[in-house]
Amino acid sequence: STRKLAKKFKCDHSYIVKTIKRKTDIQYRKKLLVPYRTDTQKSVIRPKCGRILRKFRNHEFIIDNESYFTFSNSDKNSNAGLWTRDMNSAPNEVKIKTKQKFEPKLMVWLAISPRGISQPFIVPSGLAVNQKVYLKECVIKRLIPFIQKYHSDGNYVFWPDLASSHYANTVVAHLREENVIFVEKIDNPPAVPELRPVENFWSILKGLVYEKNWEAKTGDDLKNMIKYCLKKVDMDLVHRMVSSVPSKLDHVRRHGIE
Repeated sequence: STRKLAKKFKCDHSYIVKTIKRKTDIQYRKKLLVPYRTDTQKSVIRPKCGRILRKFRNHEFIIDNESYFTFSNSDKNSNAGLWTRDMNSAPNEVKIKTKQKFEPKLMVWLAISPRGISQPFIVPSGLAVNQKVYLKECVIKRLIPFIQKYHSDGNYVFWPDLASSHYANTVVAHLREENVIFVEKIDNPPAVPELRPVENFWSILKGLVYEKNWEAKTGDDLKNMIKYCLKKVDMDLVHRMVSSVPSKLDHVRRHGIE
């Protein structure tokens, strides 16, 4: 902590920050958030990553995921405070922010690959993405057209996570019927979001959506903003993120996972 360093050396916090920037190559990095993994999960992750790599080393990965968008993104640090000399003189609409106990949300599903982004599936968060919804709205209406448009050469592999709806019998049967190349459930390592760069993608997209503390008034406002910002995403960055999957798998194959 730079603040602890400032206290230790009895100097200003800003002096510590400037000194680190000017005199060293140390950079501030966010801690990597990973799920808790049991010993059993850790024991199977390494061999399964190796298995995926052996089968699909030269394939392009297609990864899907869901995330939730609130109207105000009130959890974002930049939306949580204000700059003022005197709180008493600040207008109420500036210094007070109301928050509902259960703030409305939209759930967004999409798939990404080094070649592009699929059409999103956007619905109110109360709708459960069970196997019927996932098959109809995600796989049939969006994933398969995305594969046909961007990966007609067959040089791809679809890598879903282990959500029960993703490997439901009806979903797997349809994937096979459409000759979709996908990671079999038996080969899929559990609890490895850091190997699936779609988590980084959500962070980028939310940064665009809530830029300058933007807030939605209605669900349609938020839905339209998400669609608009999807067009602004740096596709070169998406390409680099998803193209890094084989090297991440190889690292875990060689060294295991924490």
